[in-house]
Order: sequence, then C-alpha cells, then structure tokens
Amino acid sequence: MTDNIAKITKILLWVLIALSLFYAIMLFVNASADNPKWIVNSLTYTEVLLYIAVGAVVLFSLFNFILNLIARPKKALLSLIPIVILGVVFLIAYSYASDKVLYMPTYEGTDNVPGILKWSGAGLITAYIFFGLAILSILYAEIAKLFK
Repeated sequence: MTDNIAKITKILLWVLIALSLFYAIMLFVNASADNPKWIVNSLTYTEVLLYIAVGAVVLFSLFNFILNLIARPKKALLSLIPIVILGVVFLIAYSYASDKVLYMPTYEGTDNVPGILKWSGAGLITAYIFFGLAILSILYAEIAKLFK
C-alpha cells in the first residue's frame, strides 16, 4: 500500500513541477501589458497551489488527530500543533496587514478596497513568515550536520 502511495505521490509531484515550469516559462515569455492573460493564469495557478498546500496541512493534521485520538488519546493533542501554529501565524500576519486603500491612478477595478487589501496583506505576510522559517530550518539543519 505504501509503495503505491509513494509512486502516486512521485508522479503527482512531477506533474506539479512540470506545470509550474510551464507557467513560469510562459509568464516570462508571453507576459506583457498588452497580453495580461499569462499573468492572471500564473497567479491563479499559484493561488490554487497555495490552497492545496494549506488544505493538505489542515486535512492531514485533522486526520492524524483522529487516528491518534483512537489509538493514543493522551498524545492526540500534539497532532493539532500544525493547525494551531498556522492559525497563530495568520492572526499575527492579519494584525500587521494594512487596509489602507492604494493610490493607483490607472487602475479601474473594484478590488482596491480595505477588506480585500487586509486579507491579501495577511496572506502575503503569512507566506513571508513561513518562507523565512523554511530558510532558517534549512540553515539550522545544515549547520547542525557540521557539529555531528
């Protein structure tokens, strides 16, 4: 069973890498002010990947919580730590996000409103925090190897 899951995961990850590479190349080759289609497509693809990643963290944490609740009830609360960390980081990011309306004289859309700007800012700050934590954890792991 785990061998099949590993094969499916490997294929799925290669498909995602190929799609990401395709969108990155098309974004840099075809994107311009006259042709914004690839910019929108690339941003939409990135947004979908973000939702998949956050959804996977939440679903697998809940699944792990349910399994631990059945097998080891005392240790079940430890499996909720990723969801709590995600929630705390997002709350911190939301508190730092600005809802100030941007001055954009050539923009004629309807998305330059405080609510959307606050949520967008919170999402960006959350991504920056987790990116920084990933870099720090990589550095820590590599430096720890030197001392072993």
